[in-house]
Amino acid sequence: MHSFALGLFTLASVVAAAFAKTIVITVGGNTTNDATTVFQPNTVVADKGDTVLFNFTNGNHTATQSSFATPCVPIHDTDIIVNGFDSSFRDAGEEQAITTLPVAIGNPNETIWFYDYNTCSKGGVGAINLNKSSTETIDGFQRNAQRLNGTAHSSSFPSSTGIVSPTATSTGSRPITTNDATRIGAQGAMALVLMFAVLAISLGD
Repeated sequence: MHSFALGLFTLASVVAAAFAKTIVITVGGNTTNDATTVFQPNTVVADKGDTVLFNFTNGNHTATQSSFATPCVPIHDTDIIVNGFDSSFRDAGEEQAITTLPVAIGNPNETIWFYDYNTCSKGGVGAINLNKSSTETIDGFQRNAQRLNGTAHSSSFPSSTGIVSPTATSTGSRPITTNDATRIGAQGAMALVLMFAVLAISLGD
């Protein structure tokens, strides 16, 4: 009975992992001087267990969590209870030093606002899981950032010490491509195979 219960728990974990997605936001890939396109796309929808992956490809940028009311300030500076993610500056050059920042999604019902330190005052912001019934929109967030014109920046520059749960930092060596999406799908298929194997073992016990 214990083996069966353990098998079910493992099975549930494997199923969750199999269906989790990796959603890529390219940072600095814009080919124009339009700061509002520094994040591409600048809004995404992610479910619980998904990972939003900030992929720094060009220039020197950050991905820093903030709040709707204070777009250009790290959220921990305005709400000490929240330890938001902060990539610190990632100088990718021209695809010469590409790095990534994975952000795990715990509560898909909460909107996560974020910005790039260097372009925030010009509208370099974005959001995860916008609430469509809320008056807090991505356009309003951009207007807040531009209206403040950078005057609400934190007094200190972002640093790697600000990176906390639910996020982690990792480095990469190339841009995320279609092959990566295929690889992620293959990992999901492998997880399903493992799921059935665990179930078979549990039933055998």
